[in-house]
Amino acid sequence: MEIVELSLRSSNQLVNDLHDQTLNNELFFDYNVYSSEVYQSRVEDLKKRSFQRKELSAYLREYTNRCLDQNGKILENIERLEEPNSLVVIGGQQAGLLTGPLYTIHKIITILKLAKDQEQKLGVPVIPVFWIAGEDHDFAEINHIFIKTNKLAKKVAIKDYPLKKQSVSEQPINHVKTMEWIEQVFEAFGETDYSNKLIGSIKDCVEKSKTYVDFFEKLILNLFGDTGLVLINSGDPHIKSIEKACFRAIIDRNEEIYHAVQSQQIEMRQHHYQPIIEMAENSANLFFHHNGERFLLERNGNDEFYLSEVGLTVSKAELMDLIETSPEKFSNNVVTRPLMQEYLFPTLAFIAGPGEVTYWAELKKVFSLFQMKMPPVLPRIQMTILERAIERNITETGVEIEKVFSEGVQKAIEEFLHKETPIDINPLIEKAKNSINDIHSSLIEAALEIDPSLKPVLTKNGEFILDHLEFFSKTVEKRKRQKHDVMLSKFHSIELELMPSLHPQERIWNIYYYLNKFGPEFVGELLNLSYSFNGKHKIVKI
Repeated sequence: MEIVELSLRSSNQLVNDLHDQTLNNELFFDYNVYSSEVYQSRVEDLKKRSFQRKELSAYLREYTNRCLDQNGKILENIERLEEPNSLVVIGGQQAGLLTGPLYTIHKIITILKLAKDQEQKLGVPVIPVFWIAGEDHDFAEINHIFIKTNKLAKKVAIKDYPLKKQSVSEQPINHVKTMEWIEQVFEAFGETDYSNKLIGSIKDCVEKSKTYVDFFEKLILNLFGDTGLVLINSGDPHIKSIEKACFRAIIDRNEEIYHAVQSQQIEMRQHHYQPIIEMAENSANLFFHHNGERFLLERNGNDEFYLSEVGLTVSKAELMDLIETSPEKFSNNVVTRPLMQEYLFPTLAFIAGPGEVTYWAELKKVFSLFQMKMPPVLPRIQMTILERAIERNITETGVEIEKVFSEGVQKAIEEFLHKETPIDINPLIEKAKNSINDIHSSLIEAALEIDPSLKPVLTKNGEFILDHLEFFSKTVEKRKRQKHDVMLSKFHSIELELMPSLHPQERIWNIYYYLNKFGPEFVGELLNLSYSFNGKHKIVKI
C-alpha cells in the first residue's frame, strides 16, 4: 500500500476555507486546528476544567465488561482515563450495518492515529474514544449498505421494520433476517478465499448480539480490538446518571441555547456559509422517551414543555425531577450532543466529517453560553481506495483522477468518442432535419391549397420523418459505443469504484467488500500507513 495526496475541493465552502486557512477562524471555532501550537494550547485550557473522571471510568469499565467481549487493552485505556492529566481524541457515528460506509472506518483510523501521535508529542495519556450514536431512532439511515449490481451501486436493506420510534440501542436485532441479509451481501461481493471465514465471524457476532448496536460494536472490536479503542454507546441508559447535571443545564437555559444557535447561523450566512442544522423555534433540542418511543421535546414558554406527537405536557420543574429520578428518559439531539460529549470527556480534539465541521461551527456561541471552549474540530482523514486494476484503467483511458472526483467520467467519455470517431454524425443529422423540414413545409403549403383539412395528417407525417432521423442518429450512436465497448467499460469501472453514483467512494462502499477481496488484515494495513493531518485527500493504492 502507498498513499498519494490530492488537493480536492469540497462542495462545502466552509470546509474549503478551513483547509485553505482563509476562514475567519475566531468567528466559528475556538482553535485553529492547523496551528502548530493548537494541542498544547488546548491542554492548558483543559487544566482549568474539572471532569467526573472516576465516575466516567467506572461506568466505561462496567459497560465494557457487560457488553464487549474483547476488552483487555480497552480496560487499560479506561484505567488511564482516571489519571488527572489524561486526554481523549473522540469522534462518533451511527451504528451502521457491517459498520456502515467506509467513512466510519476512516474516522476511527483518524482517531487512533491522532491519539497515538499526540500522546508521543505531549507526553500524557491520550485515549482514543468512539462515540456510538445509539440513541438515534432513524433505523432507515443505518439499515443498508450498497453493493455492485449490473455496473451500478444498489442499496440492499435488511428486511426489518421497527414498529416504534425507539432508539437503535433498544431495537432487538432480527437474527434470521440479518443472517439472510449477510448471505445476500456476500453473494454480491463474490466468493473468495476469505469469504467463509469472514461470514462465520460476522454470524458469530450476530448470534452474540441482542441489538443492532451490539452487532456494530462487536464488528468494530473485531477490526480494532487490539488498539484499545474505547467505545461509548450514547443510548445506554446506565450512562445517563452521570449526565444529569448537563441535562439540567440544557433545560434551565433552553431558550438561550436556541437563540445562541440562531445568532451563530445568522453570522454564518453573513459570511456566505450555509448552516445545516434545522431547528424549529420551539425545539428544546432534547428528546424525551415515552412509552418506549423517542419524541422531540418542545418548549412552550419558559416553564412548560410538551410532546406534540402524543399530546403530553410537562412543567420545567417536573422535567428537573425526572432528570434526577429517571435520566434515562432523556437523550440529546444534534445541538446538545456536542455539549454532552464535552461535559463528559477531557477532549483534546474532536474528529469530524465535513458536515459535522459545519454544524459544530454553528454551535460556537452555545459553548460560550456554558463557559466552555469548543475543542479543536479536526476534519477526519478523507481517503479513496484505489485498486491496481482501476489504476490500470486510469492509465489506459488517460482520464484525470481529479476530474473523476469533480465531474465523473461522462465528459471524458464524450471526448474519447469524439477523438476516436472519424466523423461526427450529429451536425449532419441536424442539417438533414432543417433541410427536410424546409422541403416538407413547402409540400404541406402546396397540399393545403388542394385540401386544407389535410393539415393534421401532414403535420403528423413530418413528425414521423423526424422520428426516423432520430432513430438513424441513435442507431449510429449505439454502434459507435458498441465499437468501443471495452474502453468505455474501463471508464465506467473507474467511476463505479471511485465516485459511485457521483458520490465519494467513502460514502457508498463498505469495508467488508475490501476485507472479502484482500483479506481480514486489510484494516490493520490501512492503520499501519503514515497519514498527515493536512486536509488533503488520500489516495491509498493497493
